[in-house]
Parts: sequence; structure tokens; C-alpha cells
Amino acid sequence: MQNFIIIEIIKLSCFWLLAFFLGSCVRKYKIKVNYTRKIHHFSLIFFPLLLVAYLPYGNDLLGLLGAFSFIWTILPFYFRRYIPTLETCFLSFDRPEDRPFTMLWLSTQFFFSLVFGISVAIFAEVYFQIPWAEIALLVICLAHIGDGLAEPIGVRFGRVRYKTYALFTRKRYYRTLEGSLAVFLSTIGVILWFGYLFTSQQFFIALFTLPLLLMITEAISPHTWDGPFLSAISGLAVCIILTFS
Repeated sequence: MQNFIIIEIIKLSCFWLLAFFLGSCVRKYKIKVNYTRKIHHFSLIFFPLLLVAYLPYGNDLLGLLGAFSFIWTILPFYFRRYIPTLETCFLSFDRPEDRPFTMLWLSTQFFFSLVFGISVAIFAEVYFQIPWAEIALLVICLAHIGDGLAEPIGVRFGRVRYKTYALFTRKRYYRTLEGSLAVFLSTIGVILWFGYLFTSQQFFIALFTLPLLLMITEAISPHTWDGPFLSAISGLAVCIILTFS
């Protein structure tokens, strides 16, 4: 419990400091939110994992609670109109094209990505005797490294654009082929990184199926809701691959 409290205090403190710094950069220096948002993307996913590695909970229930701590991290943004500092912090997330759905998409994407990833991890531990934390980390990396790289690469280098849709609106958005290729290449890297979880046959099946599958999933999933789709497809595909001996 002590480690859990320490980690949550560190996570919240670092999150708000980073959000205020990035929000100030957006306001003063007109840095694109597409970049600052993805800095948050990686910090919210991987910084807690780093903290847990050094300060383990030693309790699965606390681990699950910590995974859903984004709820009390994001919740204060609903009161940003009354607190100027929160308004500045929110600028680091708030892409103009996402309004008025920014908070809805942000909170639901985090929630369902975690639900899908953790469900698959627990299933894998029960049926394949692989520690759920390792499968959860694999699914998180498959789903979110490529997703995190796709937008900034697409914004900076993208030339070939295609339309995509979003939930709760008829407005159309754009992704780029260059961003989608980032998903393809990063998936290969993740599979190589976690190759020890697979047998030789499983490894080659993963290497020849997952990159293309996740690239297509990211390409056709709804704008700002690609995280849950990538988590679900990644988890399902990993479970299917693990059935091969």
C-alpha cells in the first residue's frame, strides 16, 4: 500500500507539471497539440510501468487500481473553466478539431483500452500460464507505440492522406499512409522485443500477421478511438497466436 500511494503521488505530480509545461508551450509558442498530446500518450502509458518496476505493488488488486488511476488524473479537467491553471494544462490535450468531444473521446478511449488489454492478459494467464503482467505489457506496446508515433510522423512527414470517421459526429478526419507505416514498423519492433514469449512457430506467425493487421486496424478505426480497437485486436490476435504450438 505504501508503494501504491508513493507511485500515485509521483504520477499525479509529474502529470500536472508536464501538462502545464506543454500547455504553456502550446499557448506561447504555438506548438502543435498533435505533438504535445503524444508526449502525454507515452508518459501516461509507460512512466507508471517504470515506477512499478522500481516500486512494485505486490498486490494484483492495487495493480488494477493503479492502471485505472487515469480517472482521477483526467477528472479535474471537467472543472477547467473555473481554474485557469487547469485550462492551460488542458491545452496540451485539446486539439481544436476534436472539440466539443475532446473529453469524451479522451476518457472513453483510456477506459476501454485498459479494459480490453487487462481482460486479454488475465485470459492468457488462465489458459496459457503466461504471467498476465507480461501479456498486458505486450498488448499495451502493440496497441500504443505505433498509435503514439503515427500522428506526429503523419503531421510532420505525411503526404498521402485518406479520410476516416469519428464517433458521435459526421465530420471526417484525415490520417496518412506515412503514419500507418509507422504502426507497421513499430509492430515489428515490439514483436522482436517480446519474442521470448512465443515459440518459434508463434513468433513467425506473429511477425507475418500482426504488423499488417494492426496497420489496417489503425487505418480504419474511428478518429481518437483507435486505442480501444488496437487493444482489442492486438489482444485477440495474440491469444489466437498462442494457441499454435
